[in-house]
Amino acid sequence: MTKPTKDPSTDWPPVKRDNGKDWSKAQLTILRLLWPMNWVHRKEIFNAVNQTYYDRRIRELRESGWQIETHSSGQMYRLLSHEKLLGQKRQYPNTRQKRFVRDRDQKTCQICGQHDENIQIDHKIPLERNGLTVVENLQLLCRACNVEKRGVCRHCTLDSCDGCPYAYPELYSCKIILFLDDVVAENLSNESIKRGLSKTHIAIEIVSQYFSSLDNN
Repeated sequence: MTKPTKDPSTDWPPVKRDNGKDWSKAQLTILRLLWPMNWVHRKEIFNAVNQTYYDRRIRELRESGWQIETHSSGQMYRLLSHEKLLGQKRQYPNTRQKRFVRDRDQKTCQICGQHDENIQIDHKIPLERNGLTVVENLQLLCRACNVEKRGVCRHCTLDSCDGCPYAYPELYSCKIILFLDDVVAENLSNESIKRGLSKTHIAIEIVSQYFSSLDNN
């Protein structure tokens, strides 16, 4: 007689964190959603935990050793195994590094150039992409730009951060906001996927070609 397969969603709760503390309610909610090891859309996770920074909870779970995969679209998450690995502790900037970066960046947001009382230290290349906690990979961002960068990084499907204006704002002299209609936005998105470049790269290329054509006329 074949032994019935156990429903993975009933194999609950998982083990405690490495430090022995209980999981937070949001972390347990995400784990419960991912426990059947099916793809789960980010909107479902957001609605379940009701936290804008649900991606931080997912990052914490990964750092604790849970094997969570992100779909190439950046919209879906899936648990790969019920086995929790040893995990890797997140490395934060130390006092010396913070002081150096604040002095170097003159307490100014490196993207928008504004001063902010709540200036934040950001990893140019995110830790999730194996960015290091070294001063060369740290920058000051205001709260608004940091939130914006986090959202862009969350949905980014490119293999590299090279040339990204959020990771290397010093390569660019100004920032503008574009409002696109549905058709243009879809065309830009399709071109980005086709060429493996960010939407920002494509937009910069189009604008540069336009002004180059004016100079040649």
